[in-house]
Amino acid sequence: MSRRPTVRERLSGGGSDEADRRLADPAVVGVAVVAAAYLAVFFEVTNVVGGTGRTAAVVALAGLGGLALARAVGERTALWLAGALFVAGLAGYFLAIPASQRALFTVRSVALDLLALSTGLSVLRLALADVWVLAVAPVPTFLVGYFAGRGRHVAAAAVAGGTLGFLVLTGDAGTGAAVAGVVGLALAVGLSTLSTPSRRRGHAGTFALVVAAMVVASATVTVIPAGAAAPLGLDRGSATLESSLSGDEELEVVGSTRLSPEVRYTIESPVERNWHTGAYDTYTGDGWVRTGERTAVNESLPAPPGANDSVETTITAETESSALPAPWKPVSASGGGAVEADERGSLRLASSLEPGDQVTVESRVLDADPATLRNASTDYPAAIEERYTQLPESTPDRVGERTEEIVAAADAESPYERAAAIEAYLRSEYDYSLTVEEPEGDVADAFLFEMDAGYCVYFATTMAAMLRSQGIPTRFETGYTPGERVGDDEYVVRGQNAHAWVSIYVPDHGWVAFDPTPSDPRDEARETRLAEARADGAEDVDTEASAPDAATETEPDETDAEATDDPRTPTPGAGNVTSGNETAAGEAGTLGPGGIAQLDGTQTGTAPSTATGPAAGTGASGSDGPFDSLPDPETALYWLIVAGLGVAGVRRTGLAGRAGRRIGPLLPRRPGDPTADAERAFADLERLLAEPYRERRPGETPRRYVDAVRTLGADERVEIVADAYERAAYAGSVTRDEADAARRAVRRLALERLPLIGRFVR
Repeated sequence: MSRRPTVRERLSGGGSDEADRRLADPAVVGVAVVAAAYLAVFFEVTNVVGGTGRTAAVVALAGLGGLALARAVGERTALWLAGALFVAGLAGYFLAIPASQRALFTVRSVALDLLALSTGLSVLRLALADVWVLAVAPVPTFLVGYFAGRGRHVAAAAVAGGTLGFLVLTGDAGTGAAVAGVVGLALAVGLSTLSTPSRRRGHAGTFALVVAAMVVASATVTVIPAGAAAPLGLDRGSATLESSLSGDEELEVVGSTRLSPEVRYTIESPVERNWHTGAYDTYTGDGWVRTGERTAVNESLPAPPGANDSVETTITAETESSALPAPWKPVSASGGGAVEADERGSLRLASSLEPGDQVTVESRVLDADPATLRNASTDYPAAIEERYTQLPESTPDRVGERTEEIVAAADAESPYERAAAIEAYLRSEYDYSLTVEEPEGDVADAFLFEMDAGYCVYFATTMAAMLRSQGIPTRFETGYTPGERVGDDEYVVRGQNAHAWVSIYVPDHGWVAFDPTPSDPRDEARETRLAEARADGAEDVDTEASAPDAATETEPDETDAEATDDPRTPTPGAGNVTSGNETAAGEAGTLGPGGIAQLDGTQTGTAPSTATGPAAGTGASGSDGPFDSLPDPETALYWLIVAGLGVAGVRRTGLAGRAGRRIGPLLPRRPGDPTADAERAFADLERLLAEPYRERRPGETPRRYVDAVRTLGADERVEIVADAYERAAYAGSVTRDEADAARRAVRRLALERLPLIGRFVR
């Protein structure tokens, strides 16, 4: 006689053997898949900001704790425990935030942050994102373990799926995680429903079809409010360089790109500089994120430390624009509506500029010679060092090792000398190209060891990672190069002038810019693109001052002006201050426009062939050869899944058979065996007569059925078909002519039923 479970065993879901059986249920696979999907996203976050090992340990403890308590406590108690764990975690997160930032916490600010998280605010933008993950991730994992331990697989999958859904809304969960979550949910629900082998056999095909449909749907329809996600693997089209550098709070490193020659601004400035629009502090391995909040610019912003010069710049928008380019470092702005500043000192517009709007920006530009910067202190502020030396935990060691080799070969000691050595190395060893394949894994590692060409985003990202591996505070900056000089202190800036570079922090001086992108082939690509646009008669690529027939004494033209894209390349009229051997290459240091520390001499190692080859010329236009139109493997896989799903769905639902039965009588067929043709003709006739009259009843003979529909008004030609069928089925002596007559009668009856064709065949 079997033992009845005790009260405790019943309350806890049964004995240990029963619990083991529940954990061995096939539905656990689905729970594990969706739980792994959301945990992978959390670990991606901690990989960027640190603390993956600590988070993994806490999450594992929470999951095991949930499994253990599944046998000991009821569901209400478990939910109370999860709530207490959540509150304790958030309290710990709140206390971990510096007191200066905690003072900004209000009910309104927290509510706005929660709303922002649900509409595309990445977890990476939160203060102390690693602590936040450590506070939040254990709660759903505890509940997943608890419900799985009780055999409540659908509930466990729902908790995991809800967590993943939240991460999809923040934009941290990509398509792969979303698809994995959908598959896991489908498996958990489906396998829980199909709990017996017989039901699994009976519904396996339908279940597989539903899972496939859910996967395709999740890969096709975006649920990210702030995103413009495209279906899995589908080519989103080659983005312009300008649009890829205007990613607002997040910037993703993409593959091949195009140049947009449309005019964006006219800028009047006494200094010819890169026009700064933004900076990023967090490197994710495949892009950049900027953290922190914005504040309104009511008064002057802090000026940089050390010697600097005041510069006033007037920016006129030529098209609607959401950026405000200005020389670094801006300290005040007037005109053009409300202006905000983020925590890095970049100016941000509260509302877009309209064509013709003007904004005047006062900037304080660095005034220091290279010798001063080379001998500067390395006593970095703690907040600067922590924020701007961050690298993902997964960054390969060989990035730092290669950097060490480069600075050692250049005998570079100070951070300034190391930055100059790395800049010179990247310029000399890598070519410029707009046509590149987006790398997998860490961008800096891939560019250093697997690629031989790229554009500014790749050069700047790689240099930033290399410098950070040396413990040098570095940030990724975006904006525009000077553009085309069209008059004294006047520049026309186009979309194709969008650019990225890096800046290192020098104590007592602030941020000092370096540009590792080779300038000559880059300028050649821009010239080619502009010439193509002008030849095609494109609109908005010139102002009155920049039109080709307006070129006068404002030379040098765009090429000469944009050569100053390198912040340390001297320009005509700049005062050169020679101070000895300032760089790894032995070039003389100079003081360039606006007082920025510059390197005198020519750029080394630029491959001139890239200026006219596919890397620059055709890459600028976005075409590189006859095979560019071929789909990539992910696109092909997506459409293969869609096609397979369509075929399976048609077969499973019987659509193919029904369509064949409806269309078959209309199509001419090759004559075959007369008996088979006569029998097929009668079968087609039955389907034709079923809708306007009635179906043939069980046990009703063909003759009686035909007589019945004749009384209901059926055409007399049905008699021809019935006669041929009776000879074929009962006498076996139907002739070829009789079978053909039956087929023709059925086909004509079918054609006459068509809405338009019918009136012409009667």
